[in-house]
Amino acid sequence: MWVNRAFCLFIIYSLMGWIYETVFCTIKGKKWENRGFLYGPVCPIYGVGALIVTGIVEMIKKSGAEPQVWMIFVVSVIGSAVLEYVTSWVLEKIFHAVWWDYSNMPLNLHGRISLFTSLGFGGAGLLIVYVLAPFAEGIVDAIPTFGLDVLVLALMFILASDFTLTVSALHHFDVMVRRIDTTINQNMDAFVEKTIKRVHSFRDRNKTIESVRNQVLSMVKKVREQGKK
Repeated sequence: MWVNRAFCLFIIYSLMGWIYETVFCTIKGKKWENRGFLYGPVCPIYGVGALIVTGIVEMIKKSGAEPQVWMIFVVSVIGSAVLEYVTSWVLEKIFHAVWWDYSNMPLNLHGRISLFTSLGFGGAGLLIVYVLAPFAEGIVDAIPTFGLDVLVLALMFILASDFTLTVSALHHFDVMVRRIDTTINQNMDAFVEKTIKRVHSFRDRNKTIESVRNQVLSMVKKVREQGKK
């Protein structure tokens, strides 16, 4: 069944994306980084992107045309940019968190995508179509139908459990952050209000002292004037 085949390919591409992201970021940051939205070793955005690119290539082939290298590259660049931007926006709106930020890179759009990363994904699209897809499809097509059905059910269960745990953790984290933010804001409001009251009290005290001082000076002046008379 084509759905089972597509799902297995999605998992394989997501696993490959996780390996790439984790290795790259670990080497760059010089410390272990488990990349991805989920707890498990998968980056779903890579799986979706790879399926889209390979699916477009298959449709072109079925139409009787042969996809050119530049066509695959352009589709990968545009497709990855759209997919990254939409995914980043959705994750940020739902979970109030940022998984990647290209703000420090030139020619970026809201920090969600950048020209150079999109061009890099264009090259990755070529790697997928000409190297990784044939390899992954060969593995999946070699699995018997019954074995593929069982494997898909197991992978779906694992992925669903991982997704549930991740969303639950992120939700609790978001609630905790909002509580901390509310507490900080309340404490800061109270601090500012107390500070303002102290400033006003200090000003009132200074006014009182100044009034007393003026009265004393006035009395001294009167006494001096009477003494001169």
